[in-house]
Amino acid sequence: MKRNSKNIITGFLAVLSIIFLLSCVNDAESVFQDNGSHGIVELADLPARSTSTPYSLKSTALEADDIAKWPITVNYTGANGAPEDITVTLKFDAKIIETHNDQDTIKENDYTVLPSHLFDVDSYTVVIPKGEKKAVFTINVFPPEYTEDDFFESYALGISIESVTSGIISGNYGKGVFPIGIKNKYDGVYTVEGSFQDYTNAAFVGVYPLTVHLVTTSASTVEVHLKSIPAGTISNPYRYYFYTGSGYSYYGNWSPIFKFDTTTNKAAAVTNYYGQGTNASGRAGEIEPEANNYYDPETKSVHITYYLIQSGAKRSKFTEVYTYKESR
Repeated sequence: MKRNSKNIITGFLAVLSIIFLLSCVNDAESVFQDNGSHGIVELADLPARSTSTPYSLKSTALEADDIAKWPITVNYTGANGAPEDITVTLKFDAKIIETHNDQDTIKENDYTVLPSHLFDVDSYTVVIPKGEKKAVFTINVFPPEYTEDDFFESYALGISIESVTSGIISGNYGKGVFPIGIKNKYDGVYTVEGSFQDYTNAAFVGVYPLTVHLVTTSASTVEVHLKSIPAGTISNPYRYYFYTGSGYSYYGNWSPIFKFDTTTNKAAAVTNYYGQGTNASGRAGEIEPEANNYYDPETKSVHITYYLIQSGAKRSKFTEVYTYKESR
């Protein structure tokens, strides 16, 4: 009887083990289910997240069109595509943003829910056609409705898959945080040519052409993110490189921010990302008021002359032309 009892217990534990293993199958493993019969429906653009992160996060920056289309891709993980048409219903959930903010230890990464007057949707349902794997949920965003203050806000939407007519909603990627930004008209990837003069050391010379990103920080301002010099790519975008005569170097605590008049497209000011004279090097930016500083909307080029100010004196002069290459 003992032997039989032991066999019964052993068999019972074996069954429990199988059930446990099956319950631990994650979303990625479901890709390999035959014919997609046990496929999982997920928000496709979300990157992998750790178990300590409540939701995955995917940031988007849209062009400043009259109506900017914001696509959110929904994915079916079956190996052979959806076994039938699958209707997916989505919703916006402010609690997702609230949970993210509550568990975020870096408060600068907190988000505000995108106000309802800045966007709408045509439908909250999308259909993944039979045999296909993807459908697109489109959000219409209205950049012309953004005020200057809106550009400074860290907006996001919490999006979740509410229901599906077939398959299983992903436990890991059925919900997510989707930060959204609007690019101003100066934003983009540029090639920079120009001249450089350091008033303290004549041996220092400029290294052009540069590849930079002009990155939106408000409706009228862009940070200059240096991406490459002729010697190669740059890992820290908040730098300005030059040649010393024997090698490359850069100014510490110096990276320019350009401000434009959005009506006239005149370049109105140059400031320093590291603070206007408040950094350890005492460095600030200053535009040359006598120069013809402007953005040309026809050629999408920026013409600008400005100074690096150090401890109240002009340290270096930059005269540059930024030629637009492509969207960032």
